[in-house]
Amino acid sequence: MTLARSNSLLLLTALIWGSSFLFQKIAMETMDPFIYNALRFLLAAFCLIPIRYIRRGNVAIINSSDKKHMLLGSLLAGSVLYIAAAFQQIGLGQTTVSNAGFITGLYILFVPLIGITIGHRYKKGIWVAILIACAGLYLLSGMEGFYMQQGDLFILISAFFWGSHLIIIDSVSNRHHPIAFAIRQFVVCGVFSLITAVIMDERLLITAPIEWFYIFINGFLAIALGYTFQIYGQKITPPSQAALIFSTEAVFAAGTGYLFLNEVLGPQALVGCVLMLGGSLMAQFYPPLNHKPHGPKELP
Repeated sequence: MTLARSNSLLLLTALIWGSSFLFQKIAMETMDPFIYNALRFLLAAFCLIPIRYIRRGNVAIINSSDKKHMLLGSLLAGSVLYIAAAFQQIGLGQTTVSNAGFITGLYILFVPLIGITIGHRYKKGIWVAILIACAGLYLLSGMEGFYMQQGDLFILISAFFWGSHLIIIDSVSNRHHPIAFAIRQFVVCGVFSLITAVIMDERLLITAPIEWFYIFINGFLAIALGYTFQIYGQKITPPSQAALIFSTEAVFAAGTGYLFLNEVLGPQALVGCVLMLGGSLMAQFYPPLNHKPHGPKELP
């Protein structure tokens, strides 16, 4: 896979995530956050299992070292995914979609900051690209000032863990089949969420068709497809570029709002869209100086 195709796959992922963001917010009006996360991540794993085992060319992990790496990597990625999703869902119930969109997008700042701590080096231009994209997110969200409510703080914490998850995927997924790795991290996240839902005494029985619709939209599209595309794409695209591409999900969220809810973007929001896309394109010229794209693993 070329870098251009990888970036296109990640852009498609951002489109899927941005389009489903609205359903995450609406779901919190009738459902509890941890059972919602548990069902959508377990559904995502269930959807991918047939695909994985129909194409059986690489079902077994090659050796014991890879088995251990797969186990530890999926536990780490799934645990971080659980924390990020939990804080985001709780925050969405306590803040506006605009605030959540802007604050979640701050993971584009956390990725290079975390990357520096593990030895990544960047040209100065990456920081200009990040600032441009962040300015675009700020304008698109319509925020006035930086006063942070409790819900906003939860979203900020989730943004840190989304950035951490990008780094982890870049570091561990290249040794394993993307779908096999995705299934394992989804199961880890789903099981942890289900355990938490039981501990928190949430309503576990979901009977309303509309609630299952919210679960399906996010479980199948946003997670089963979106996160699997992420793993494939990040085999080639460096995490700093991936984070900026993913930040455009706010633009796609605004677009779906216009198409399906007749939400019209004002001049300020339109400028924000342009800045975000500009920052994402600019970042393509500033990958980590010492980042080596992972060669494509032979896939079934």
